[in-house]
Amino acid sequence: MRPVLIVEDHPLVAEATGKLLARYAADVSCKICSNAAQAIDCLDEAGRDWFRIFLDLDVPGAYGLSLAREVHTRGLANRCCVVSAFERADYIGEIHAWGFLGYIVKAVAVNEFTTALIKVLAGEQSFPATPVPRRAASTRLTRRQTQLLELIRSGLSSREIAVELHIAEGTVNNQMTSILQLFEVSSRTHAVARAIELGLLETRAAVEPLSAPIFARGQR
Repeated sequence: MRPVLIVEDHPLVAEATGKLLARYAADVSCKICSNAAQAIDCLDEAGRDWFRIFLDLDVPGAYGLSLAREVHTRGLANRCCVVSAFERADYIGEIHAWGFLGYIVKAVAVNEFTTALIKVLAGEQSFPATPVPRRAASTRLTRRQTQLLELIRSGLSSREIAVELHIAEGTVNNQMTSILQLFEVSSRTHAVARAIELGLLETRAAVEPLSAPIFARGQR
């Protein structure tokens, strides 16, 4: 049996995808993951040679293209097809540029969805017909900015970060303001999410229960 990984947090969608795959490829065995942590564990599972990966971008613990980036980093893009509710030109363009097998939008008609699925099973690329632009080059962070975001993600306040890094609290706030402007977001939580999406912070840490303290402590 050829192993297929389905990363999808909606049970009905995951089940339906598995049934479609079994209908058109009787020799596949599907494993379903419902969040980014499980998906990464499966990608790193020793001795597992995934035949195909069907990846929803918006599972818990994933941010934007963060989980797709993990697939690409592991050299599995040519076995993976994104199946997403997001019909965004920048996402599709980046996925295509990374060498993925396809990008299927969930909202398409059933026959179109099935046709795309069959093509991907056969190793053929399947992307939306309309040409799409690739995303702009990724934003870069300084070492200090990365440190700040890691500590924010851990739930520390500006005062606690200042103590941790041996700098003034005002310096922390000024640097965080610069980061918010860089990412064009309005909160520290969103800045962390954006950094994960762009691959500037590790995805694995994003699926740990670190976001709760951020929300609990508020924007400090």
